[in-house]
Amino acid sequence: MSKANSEVAQWRTKYETDAIQRTEELEEAKKKLAQRLQDAEETIEATNSKCASLEKTKQRLQGEVEDLMIDVERANALAANLDKKQRNFDKVLAEWKQKYEEGQAELEGAQKESRSMSTELFKMKNSYEEALDHLETLKRENKNLQQEISDLTEQIGESGKSIHELEKAKKTVETEKTEIQTALEEAEVQTIAV
Repeated sequence: MSKANSEVAQWRTKYETDAIQRTEELEEAKKKLAQRLQDAEETIEATNSKCASLEKTKQRLQGEVEDLMIDVERANALAANLDKKQRNFDKVLAEWKQKYEEGQAELEGAQKESRSMSTELFKMKNSYEEALDHLETLKRENKNLQQEISDLTEQIGESGKSIHELEKAKKTVETEKTEIQTALEEAEVQTIAV
């Protein structure tokens, strides 16, 4: 009986020792876990703080991006407007260039025509002067002819009556000739009919 009690006491001592040792191990593990938990909480807190900071940075950058997008849209609109103005300017420039070239061609043509007209004018001036000289000559000749005509008119006036009588006789003869011709034609017709 005492032996059994002794074994029980030994087992109790052993279990108590094991329990104490186990409890110490558990406490140590608990401390380690508590430390890890604290470290994890600190890490989480730091991470949350960093996330909050990053979120603020994100929001700030988002705002900056939106502002930049607005600036980009304005810049694109300005660039499109400038491009449109540039095209219009190029169009106007091309039109004025064409007008200049046409004007230059017209000017060259006008200068060429002016030179030609100057030459022609010089020729016409010479011809005009020659014509004036010729006209003076003709005037003198005309004056002489007028005098001759006047003299001839006087001579014709004196013989005018004789010419009138001759014209009258000529008309009479022509009338008789016509009558004879008609009579001959009628005679020929009658002869053919017979």
